Amino acid sequence: MRLAFDLDGTLYDTLTLSFDVDEGIRRDLRYEKVSREEYKTKFQSRDWRRFYRDLGIREEHIEFVLDEFIRRFKAANPPHMIPGAKEALQGAEKVLGHENIFIVTNETPEGVQKRFQRDGLMHYLDRIENPFQGKAIELHRLATGHDGVFTYVGDLVSDGEDCSEARRMGATNIEFYGITHPYAMNPEEAMKEFVRRNEEFAKILNNLRELDVLWSQR
Repeated sequence: MRLAFDLDGTLYDTLTLSFDVDEGIRRDLRYEKVSREEYKTKFQSRDWRRFYRDLGIREEHIEFVLDEFIRRFKAANPPHMIPGAKEALQGAEKVLGHENIFIVTNETPEGVQKRFQRDGLMHYLDRIENPFQGKAIELHRLATGHDGVFTYVGDLVSDGEDCSEARRMGATNIEFYGITHPYAMNPEEAMKEFVRRNEEFAKILNNLRELDVLWSQR
């Protein structure tokens, strides 16, 4: 079995920082405020331009907003680990082996290293996968690299959609666990609805303390 984690919203509490950065940009461009709940409802990582369009950003501002978000996010103190995330990562490694643990993230290598140095996680730096060609392609590559089950744990419906796309590409050994803890960057009901519609490969994970269900019930 191979196990991959999303980073932001799954292992790191990133929602508050992302929301605050985007609200600051909206304020500077004189857009109306959006609620945190609306932000969570719209948030996805497959198409950032669509995300900002869905939040009402005009087309002429989208490129600026994309660049400005990256600049401000990098300049801020990085988010902290979700309580229990480090222990969950270490527990999974103990059971499955270091070589079977992956962290798939859009965060830059520099950003990941900054977090991991602070949090005592440099041991996992070699397990980072940056999906420059898209998360679905990266998940397909990782899943088809061995014969066993490949499990991806993420907090976004778009993470599940990437798993679905990777399966359509031929990685039928992928399963998805959508985590619905309070740090998730999508609303709980949205994730549960995705799992209901895709129960052939998707399941709910309520929190990181339940992670051992992935291997204890096999």
